[in-house]
Amino acid sequence: MYQNVLRTKWKQFRNEINDHWTELSPEDLDRIAGKRDNLVILLESRYGYARRRAEREVERVVTEFEDKLRRAS
Repeated sequence: MYQNVLRTKWKQFRNEINDHWTELSPEDLDRIAGKRDNLVILLESRYGYARRRAEREVERVVTEFEDKLRRAS
């Protein structure tokens, strides 16, 4: 499901990324372009996360975002 959220709600989710990972620049966010793997790779390089941790962090933030969307509906 979260692949769909990243693609379809990218503009909204981009703000969530800014809230959680402040070291990512606007250019970094442009490179992510709604692609989960791009976000994982950036978290590995900017924050020094291991691959698995980056994947878990992305999943956690996407799940929180989905919950916000459901509550807003």
